[in-house]
Amino acid sequence: MKNNIYACLEIGCAEVRLMVCNIRQERLYVLSQQSIVTAGIENGTVVNVNQIVEKLKRLKANVEADLKQDIQNVVLAIPSVECRIDNVVKSLELDSNQPISHANIKQLFRDIITQPTYHDQVAINVMPRAFVVDDKNTIQNPLGIIGKELVLHAQKITASASVVYNLINIAELAGFRIADIVLGSITEMMYVLTPEQLKKGACHVNIGKGMTTITVVHSGKIVSSVSLSTGGQDVTKHISENLKIDEPLAEMLKLNFGKVCSESSSTEIIYADEVEGQFTCITRQMLSDSLTIKYENILKLVKQYLMENCYKYDQMDYIFTGGASEIEGLNTLAKKIFHQEVTICTPMMLGARSAKYVKLIGMATFIHEISLLTGQKSNIIDFSKYENVLVHAIDSREELEVVEETPKIKEQQERTFMDHKLENSGVLVRIFDMIFDEKVE
Repeated sequence: MKNNIYACLEIGCAEVRLMVCNIRQERLYVLSQQSIVTAGIENGTVVNVNQIVEKLKRLKANVEADLKQDIQNVVLAIPSVECRIDNVVKSLELDSNQPISHANIKQLFRDIITQPTYHDQVAINVMPRAFVVDDKNTIQNPLGIIGKELVLHAQKITASASVVYNLINIAELAGFRIADIVLGSITEMMYVLTPEQLKKGACHVNIGKGMTTITVVHSGKIVSSVSLSTGGQDVTKHISENLKIDEPLAEMLKLNFGKVCSESSSTEIIYADEVEGQFTCITRQMLSDSLTIKYENILKLVKQYLMENCYKYDQMDYIFTGGASEIEGLNTLAKKIFHQEVTICTPMMLGARSAKYVKLIGMATFIHEISLLTGQKSNIIDFSKYENVLVHAIDSREELEVVEETPKIKEQQERTFMDHKLENSGVLVRIFDMIFDEKVE
């Protein structure tokens, strides 16, 4: 598979984010990423269609201007609102004279997706756990193996039909075409956890602006994924009320000076103002104390959820993502509450180095891995629009009278978009290609 390009859309409570990336040779390159402040969304639910559609249209226009190309379709993230995770097993009779193909695996996925769901649920994803050939060989990828029966052990993920259809509707009203939908928390969790953590047991926590999503996995199975109605916005409100300042100022101080679990009593003044004869003075320690109290409350809610559902919170790893998790000192505070080290996962690729983009990267990675199983190819870029650039360059060479469409020419045509996109990760692609002499297969 050559040009695996994915556009991933997340309609969050704080921001609407759109990332376009290319996965080549197991490496992900960000071609464009943009975000815009959300309006009309509360706790993952659409409350004002016109407001959010206008935001989505603006975001789409921004990314298309950056790419200088229309976006043909997107993968849409669904929030963990009233979602269900069911363990399923499905079998398929095989032609013993033919190796297992992409079509066989696709048929298994289709059979699971079309199984009946609860009346208010709609199927979103199938998470494969293992394939079994002829009741004896348990493998992760059965392609090319010969057998009589193929069995898929998987987890079927469903979500509230009203939530799913409303998000699809507003995305389509904004001009997007939906290529696929995924439960964002699950794909993000699968990206950040190691195979050892998936087996041992882990808790992935995404602290966003309006929601904190908790996803628990054990023995390779997704146990639960739930969203709590608390997040970074509650922290900002607490600072505003506690220090008697407005919320925009509280947010600015949190982002620029915020730190939790500050052990030194810092009297350094970070803000001072006098309004109508009333003087306001805020020190680093005052801000840190306010932040620590609220973040501690959020983490204790996570721990309470784990305890109430009988999860062994003291025997699992903890991985945090989400924009609100990048506050300095959060890992120290979380260690005190969960009694072990925690990890704040931050992507390192050019163009996406914030924890708030982990979900979009996880979405692209998940869809890519599923496409490898089912033999599908994903492109959101029309490469034919760039072929004229190459043909013009060839025709301008006086010494070249006849041009044959050699494999090298084909490769150049398919990589023309990379040549066009110099200002972001196209530069990084070139560097990697020179270092590793990478060839497009």
